[in-house]
Amino acid sequence: MRLEPVTDPATRAELLGGELAGRQAAPGWPHEDTEPGMSFLDFGGAVFLILDDDDRIAGECGTKTAPDPVGIVEIGYGLAPGSRGRSLGGRAVTALVDRLAERPEVAVVEAEAHVGNEPSWRILERIGFVPTGVEAHGYRRYGLDLAHWRSRA
Repeated sequence: MRLEPVTDPATRAELLGGELAGRQAAPGWPHEDTEPGMSFLDFGGAVFLILDDDDRIAGECGTKTAPDPVGIVEIGYGLAPGSRGRSLGGRAVTALVDRLAERPEVAVVEAEAHVGNEPSWRILERIGFVPTGVEAHGYRRYGLDLAHWRSRA
């Protein structure tokens, strides 16, 4: 598994249009959350393709915006249905957090997972995210202090 950055809107448009530039897509990619995930670029966020162990595009992850002035950034992630249930999501979120931990301006990583999406919130909890509350629209909120993450090395 590896993350490949998507750095510009032209590449995003090509990917969403089916032009994969020699890459293969895993079954079910793009999926229903691909376009919203790729839109993180529009808000100053970062986007990465999640490439599975066969080097196929299996999903995407990234930051929804740039970090705020106190160093808080929210992440999002999604996998094609055929790529779920094989630890790929956990490995991708861990790799994303590792990248964010290299950035000194990022202090806290936040995420949310729908209360009915147990695999997603279990990924966050396994990695070390701590529940910070349930929002009215049915999502669990989580936070991860990167000082703790950085100190585990």
